[in-house]
Amino acid sequence: MRFIYMIPAAILVPAIHEWVKALCSAAQGDPTPQRTGRLTLNPFKHFEPIGFLFILLFGFGWGKPAETATLHYRNRQRGVIITAVVPVLVNIILGLAAAVAVMILAGGVGQGILAVQLAFVQLVRFPLLPPDFHFLALILLSHFALVNINIAIFNIIPVYPLAANKLLLHFSRPDTIARLNHYEKPMQMVLILLLLFNLVERFIVPISMRLLVFAWGFFV
Repeated sequence: MRFIYMIPAAILVPAIHEWVKALCSAAQGDPTPQRTGRLTLNPFKHFEPIGFLFILLFGFGWGKPAETATLHYRNRQRGVIITAVVPVLVNIILGLAAAVAVMILAGGVGQGILAVQLAFVQLVRFPLLPPDFHFLALILLSHFALVNINIAIFNIIPVYPLAANKLLLHFSRPDTIARLNHYEKPMQMVLILLLLFNLVERFIVPISMRLLVFAWGFFV
């Protein structure tokens, strides 16, 4: 049942990330997102099954990478930075906003944390109990907050197609770029193995929780 309540966030969050990326690239003069049909919030245009499965299992993953062509940018250096950084910032803003919404809905920071914990306890112990609005809102918003923050942090890993990889390639020397491209597939395999053994989760989740607690504390 936990996976069922995770599905909306697993579909929407990577779609928003890739849609914002497509918008940013198009705003820099790139016609590729429009040509490939990625300038839409339709989540099925951005759906990637393996990334979706990873979000369900681990709380973070990816969508189908939006194709971009930096050669069309009016200012290539600025365009690369904007296209890589803005989607991550949007994920952080949405995640923090959802965390604050949980707090407001529950009536305070301590109450927010307790209410989410109790909602998950109810979900585990009474999976077939018909959910009320309060239960649904807490569970869906908490998942939405966590997946947004997790994906933002996940994108700082410099492996293709994550955002940090684009920045690393753009600001590296030609010989470094050649080596990075040569080891692209092995690095992806190493990342997947680290994901499967929960080693990336041990890095991401503590940072995510600190950011969410900061959001709750900042708005008290």
